[in-house]
Amino acid sequence: MRLKSMTAVLAIAALAGGALSAPAASAKPKKKSGPVVVGVDADNDWGSSVAPEAAALGDAAGMELIEASIDAPDKETLTFVIKVKSLPANGGMPEAVRYTWDFTVDGELFELDGKWLNYTRGACDPTNGQCPPPRDPGMQPFLLRTNCAPNATVSNLIVCEERAVIQGVFNPGEGTISIAVPREAIDAKPGSQIVGGTNTVGGNLSAAPAAFVSTANLPYDVLVMSKTYVVPK
Repeated sequence: MRLKSMTAVLAIAALAGGALSAPAASAKPKKKSGPVVVGVDADNDWGSSVAPEAAALGDAAGMELIEASIDAPDKETLTFVIKVKSLPANGGMPEAVRYTWDFTVDGELFELDGKWLNYTRGACDPTNGQCPPPRDPGMQPFLLRTNCAPNATVSNLIVCEERAVIQGVFNPGEGTISIAVPREAIDAKPGSQIVGGTNTVGGNLSAAPAAFVSTANLPYDVLVMSKTYVVPK
């Protein structure tokens, strides 16, 4: 009887020892972080500096800025997302509405400048140093620009160097405009800091009516980046 009891005790001890020595369960993969909100804007303030009664018109045209965020979907790309209160059902206003986002990466200034349709500026823009010859910018083009400076002879004209033409994604259902920027194009490395840069009409992001250029004399909306985005590994 005692031998059986001892055998049972040894068997239990062996099982317990095996459980303790078993390899630990593999760690769960680290959950991918989502978009980081870097700025928000008050509702119904489009045109407040010029024509506050026109806020509904700005909303209908997709110019009522609500939020800005940055995402890192992979190691090669950073997606800049502009959220507006609403977008037209087709996605945007052809040629009439211009979106700009000025930011710095480790102190170097960049600008995303685009429209739902932008043949007036995208086809041939001497301020970018890429025209002539003219070109087809495609739909939803955003021009990635850097090294911007005032023109020496033309008042209020900014001349920049064009780095890339990036096709944005306009999502009417979500009210978002997403621009997937290659990290290499903005010299963004792991740990790089992205903060707001000065926009010509104020804030760091703007949504304004425009043909070739925008002017502060017309109604517009701006958004300020209140948070620094740190590029993940």
